[in-house]
Amino acid sequence: MDNETLFYVTGVALAVSAVVFSLVGLRVEKFPGRMAPLVFVWFALLVGCATTFAVLHSKDEEAHHEQAAGLPQATHEAEAEESQ
Repeated sequence: MDNETLFYVTGVALAVSAVVFSLVGLRVEKFPGRMAPLVFVWFALLVGCATTFAVLHSKDEEAHHEQAAGLPQATHEAEAEESQ
């Protein structure tokens, strides 16, 4: 999988987890109780993964744009060589 897909997967997992834990928290009076460290680790893991893949995806996009920006120059140089 590429970084973009992993970013979206972790972002969706984070959003779904937030909704599910909110609903459980509204229904169960003593939530999270003893599960508080587990809930904290779960969200910290998802936020860390989403952030990591967002940064990696932005670096991929930057490299793609730099490559695309150099493409017209390379085309111009190739055409100049062909005409000689």
